[in-house]
Amino acid sequence: MVSKKYNVNDKDRKTGSKHNQILMSIVVCMPILAYGTAMGWISPHKALLMGESSPSERPLTEEEVSWMASIMFIFAPIAVFVYGVAADKFGRKNALLCATLPISVGWAVKLICAHPIALIAARALIGFGSGGGFVVCPLYVKEISEDSIRGMTGTFIIFSQTVGNLVVFILGDLLPFKTVLWILLAIPLVHFCILLRLPETPSYLVKCGKNEEAAKVLGWLRSFPQTDKSISDEVDRLIIEQTTSELKFSPKLLFADKTALKAFWVALIVNLTREFCGCIAVLVYASHIFAEAGKDPDSSIALSPNKQSILLASVQIIGSFLACQLVDRTGRKPLLAVTSVVAGFSMCLLGVWFYLQSISVALPGWLPIAALCFCIFADASGLQPLPFVIMTEMFSFQLRGTVATLIMAISLGTDFALLKLFAPLNNCIGYHSTFWIFSFICLSNVFYLILCVPETKMRNLEDIYADLEGRRRKKKKNVEPNV
Repeated sequence: MVSKKYNVNDKDRKTGSKHNQILMSIVVCMPILAYGTAMGWISPHKALLMGESSPSERPLTEEEVSWMASIMFIFAPIAVFVYGVAADKFGRKNALLCATLPISVGWAVKLICAHPIALIAARALIGFGSGGGFVVCPLYVKEISEDSIRGMTGTFIIFSQTVGNLVVFILGDLLPFKTVLWILLAIPLVHFCILLRLPETPSYLVKCGKNEEAAKVLGWLRSFPQTDKSISDEVDRLIIEQTTSELKFSPKLLFADKTALKAFWVALIVNLTREFCGCIAVLVYASHIFAEAGKDPDSSIALSPNKQSILLASVQIIGSFLACQLVDRTGRKPLLAVTSVVAGFSMCLLGVWFYLQSISVALPGWLPIAALCFCIFADASGLQPLPFVIMTEMFSFQLRGTVATLIMAISLGTDFALLKLFAPLNNCIGYHSTFWIFSFICLSNVFYLILCVPETKMRNLEDIYADLEGRRRKKKKNVEPNV
């Protein structure tokens, strides 16, 4: 049965191929695409929901829309723990299948009932499923990808989210309310059907004692015959790792290992910097920036809110695509450092613009738009995707699920806090001071990356942990990859 499902084409037998890994990584990330559509869904439909022709029984209030926007970030951290345990106990594939179900139910609820409570509950379900996707997808993608492309496939997480944003902005601008919901419901349903035909990750198959099936899956993923020596060597490495460790969600085990704990703090800080860089706030405040820029008599910038969203989503797509192309060529640290610098100076420029506005000094209308686009571009091309890559590469198979669960729960909880505290913070210290704080965090991240974060590109755990401990290992001709 397995041999029929995972055949290798004759033309790939000699040289191998990466196309199966890439295609499978794209399919696996579809729950993140669904999350992107859910995040962007409010923007093109807010005016309709709050207007007299609302599909609900009455127009929604600003408070109800606010809860719709933030409720996902309350349930997503809870789901992270549930699916983190499920991924280790029942497998990556089964956990991902279960993550797709609440997303599908959420969109179905929106189709059936547009009452405010129903819409909020539906988004809570979508947030719960998306939280599961954010913890399981990076594990799945990492464990099916070989070293030479795991950086690129790791960036598919954020690339899928940005594609989801762009898709829902375009659909919301062109199609009726119900039609958009039917299309968005189809995405998780199609993913569920496709995922049923895809295999479990080789690492988890070896953990379950299914070494022969793991070899067949690896052969299909690498486009090599199952009997090829490279496949048997990779299975042997996985067996050694599995026999020396027991897979389970165990923070206690993580905290007992000093080096792994240090790696955890490094990965956590890198991920939290992604949240505190301020790009989410920039997206929230983008409409005001466009509105103010449009007041400049020398500027021809005048876009509707939906067109603004489409522009920003397009910039994100370009940035995410660039990250896919560069991450395995430049390394994780250089790309993350460069994008941190770009985001930092863009935030600083936005802060200057807001400050000069507050003292009635006019600047060209294109200036904040350029700063906004550079900031979003830097976020999508480095600050957003690379922490996911680093997080999965710094830990063994035994600890990977535990670390991903803890970090994603903290990160998603931080998103909720930022969305709720952004407006009060601006009222206290002003928008210019807020963006200068974001700028300081981005630029400080550069020094932290240089001094504390090891490069993980094409390196095994021993070399990475040697860097963390301040040791230098002698280079070996044949270095085992990080499995």
